[in-house]
Amino acid sequence: MKRALIVSFALFLAAFAIPLLTAGQQPAAGDTNPSPAEQTSPAPSPPPEAPTPAAEETPLSGNTEPPITDTVIPILHDGGIRQIPLRDYLYGALTAEMPPLYPEEALKAQAVAIRTLVCYASEHPYHGEAWLCSDPECCLAYAPLEDNRASWGDEYDTYAAIARAAVDSTDGEVIAYLGEPIEAVFFSASPGGKTRSAAEVWGAEVPYLQSVDSPFDDDFPGGAHGHGVGMSQFGARQLALDGMTYKEILLWYYTGVEVVEEPPPG
Repeated sequence: MKRALIVSFALFLAAFAIPLLTAGQQPAAGDTNPSPAEQTSPAPSPPPEAPTPAAEETPLSGNTEPPITDTVIPILHDGGIRQIPLRDYLYGALTAEMPPLYPEEALKAQAVAIRTLVCYASEHPYHGEAWLCSDPECCLAYAPLEDNRASWGDEYDTYAAIARAAVDSTDGEVIAYLGEPIEAVFFSASPGGKTRSAAEVWGAEVPYLQSVDSPFDDDFPGGAHGHGVGMSQFGARQLALDGMTYKEILLWYYTGVEVVEEPPPG
């Protein structure tokens, strides 16, 4: 009986004490699952940075020819071969060959003729290493544009601007026969109202240097001047006054040609 009482008492204590001992314990971290409201999603990874766009390449110009201002040409001038920028040479030769008070279209025709002769001379130089000389009895008259300042006086800026405009507005244009620059010779005026052919003057047939009508030349002050082959400068003046364009004037005096754009000679 005593032993039974002891056992019963022990069971009673165990049943009563165990809940008391476990009532104050907290669950270990990670032993419980929080409610959905308490769950926190991991911070989203930042979106990958967009790749920096490659800088656009500037397309290369299709024109690989040097600018005309960078082209220099060898001219026999002042006793030696001078390397003269092409544009400066054209300004100087134009004003040495034709008065700046001639009509605009005549001056343009003259500028194209001079440029053409330069291109021709680059392949067929007249003086060895020098393409042309500045002797008008041999090749072309030439003096730097600035040399006209004294003779033009107060009109220098006006006349210089006229010459530059005639050259610049026809930049790159030459007279071609069968695709090649011609020997674009010219002269002041011819008697008889007609130009002369190359065969008549020099004994060699040149298809684009034929005799053509130039009815105004008999009115040139002082009579005829020059070899009479190619373009008449006084005739170009009169045709311009009659309303012809510079291209029409060139096609009038040079037979079977066309006016085309040509890279700078060199």
